[in-house]
Amino acid sequence: MRKRRIGGCLLAFCIMIGAAGCADGKGTDSAAKVDGLDKLGAIQVISREEGSGTRSAFAQLADFEADGEGGSATDKTRSDAEIVNNADEVIAAVVKNASAVGYVSEGALADDQTVNVLNIDGKSVQDTNGKYPLSRSFYLAYNGELSDLEQDFMTYVHSLGQEIVAETYEPVAKSSSFLSNKAEGVIKIDGSTSVAPLMEKLATAYMEINPNAVIQVTESDSTKGMNQAMSGECNLGMASRDLKDYEKELLDYEAIAQDDIAVIVNTDNPLKDITLKDLKDIYTGDMKAWEELNS
Repeated sequence: MRKRRIGGCLLAFCIMIGAAGCADGKGTDSAAKVDGLDKLGAIQVISREEGSGTRSAFAQLADFEADGEGGSATDKTRSDAEIVNNADEVIAAVVKNASAVGYVSEGALADDQTVNVLNIDGKSVQDTNGKYPLSRSFYLAYNGELSDLEQDFMTYVHSLGQEIVAETYEPVAKSSSFLSNKAEGVIKIDGSTSVAPLMEKLATAYMEINPNAVIQVTESDSTKGMNQAMSGECNLGMASRDLKDYEKELLDYEAIAQDDIAVIVNTDNPLKDITLKDLKDIYTGDMKAWEELNS
């Protein structure tokens, strides 16, 4: 009996060692090999430009963000990545290259059937249980006290405007009735290209309620939006990432919607699921070919 117990313990120990060795390798953990990945060759990484809130949020959530000079946050996106300026360009780049991978706001996809959306760690971007790992907030930020018009618009966004948010994104508050103060004036809004389409819908709907208001929405990127809000060049800045520490010190900000970042590949790519770790390795250059996911 004693020999059998020792043998059983030894066998269990060997199994644990073997499992640990497997876990150190590249590729999806305990996943079956995906036929056809070897035909795709080298991975072409598509990334958003520096300053993009989607890029910043993606790097943070996929754990390849790094501290830059002066404490500013940057990331370790591989140097040979193809850099594009908005979600439409990401989708177009993935459509034309079978070996490409990119990321966009889920709201930018709508009913797009020209690309495939990957599950992340087995979780779909359409999951509503809060467990999808690439989830972030959309923000409006401002410097100083809001005018009567700006406050009225913000009240609308957090009340009746949440119905518009819920059409494409996850709302941050329950929709409720709204009574405008009919304040007059102009609101200039600048920033994230991911937030801008939602903001244009909210602005249009609000101006129908309050015809005394003019709301101008300009697309740039999250960093420029925050800088413009700080300098007073715009009244409200749009961000699709968490604000940086220095931005939080200088600006007030409010979440207006919850968004998921979708990872997309070409329709000729047979992959359906990828781990967050493999995604990090792809974007930092530690994994260079699709077939490495099968190793």
